[in-house]
Amino acid sequence: MGLECGLIGCGKMGRGLAEVIRDKLPEARVTTAFDAHAPTLEAFCREFEASPAGSVEEMLGKAEVDAVLIASPNHRHCEQTVAAAAAGKHVFCEKPMALSVADCDRMMEACEGAGVKLMVGHSMRLNPLVRRLREEVAGGALGDPIFGLATYFFSGFAPRESGLWHVSRELCGGLFFQMAIHHIDLFLDLFGPARRVHYSGGRYGKQVRDFDDAAGLMIEFDAGGRGMFCTSSISSVPCGEMRIICTKGFVRLDSPWTYFEFGRDEETLERVEAESLPGPGAYEMELGSFVDWVLRDAEPVLTAREGRAAVAVAEAAQKAEASGGSAEVAVD
Repeated sequence: MGLECGLIGCGKMGRGLAEVIRDKLPEARVTTAFDAHAPTLEAFCREFEASPAGSVEEMLGKAEVDAVLIASPNHRHCEQTVAAAAAGKHVFCEKPMALSVADCDRMMEACEGAGVKLMVGHSMRLNPLVRRLREEVAGGALGDPIFGLATYFFSGFAPRESGLWHVSRELCGGLFFQMAIHHIDLFLDLFGPARRVHYSGGRYGKQVRDFDDAAGLMIEFDAGGRGMFCTSSISSVPCGEMRIICTKGFVRLDSPWTYFEFGRDEETLERVEAESLPGPGAYEMELGSFVDWVLRDAEPVLTAREGRAAVAVAEAAQKAEASGGSAEVAVD
């Protein structure tokens, strides 16, 4: 018996999820879709042979829909997850999980109360290169991670048919809830739980958004390590990189994520090329795990707890920005 899925949000992210299910996961199908922009919905349903739903409520009322994939604007994630849980549907929700820890807790409580699964799509940590990098860090030969530096510069978002939600703090959450949430999650995966953040940023580009367009965030981790992450939405050239100093070695991951290097010193650095790594891609791994979790109760690669932890750091960054300094990270 397969898993029949409804898709909420048929834009670039939703379409990408649907492509993976269609091309890589024969046990699942996207059978129903909803998007507030009618031409986008129509085009999606035509390409993926899905039935259009006139509303989220209509989709959730379909008995044949077992699970929903939520790829809608950030501010919709909580309400749509809670509604899906009330309808008895399992949920795969794209990052960020929500725009506050309180909303994350509402989502988890709703799904736990309804007895349905909730997974949050933090795909960066599941990239094959990052998975291998994590193996080297977790393996112990390099010692414990003590300081990390990551950058992610991108060129903002093109106008979308779904509107300008991505330039509004109220609707998207701000700089550290957008693409930067990936690196927050990755740092948490490598360094463990965070306890405090320090923020510095500003607005330097043409002001089309109501939040900072360049910022740095220092994260203090419970285990004693530190991570510095710098991000901007106004870079003319998208780029990113990561460096991690460990007690016995070093790790370097370069943009555009085609390789990483690790070693105890400069003379012993080993290079791992992305093209040399077998296995599923990030989206295939997370969606495949979600399907396996729902159908066979297999251990998931991601849960709502990871999604909540990343939101807690992003929310602390927002508080630190408002106070002009630092903020504590909300714990479970």
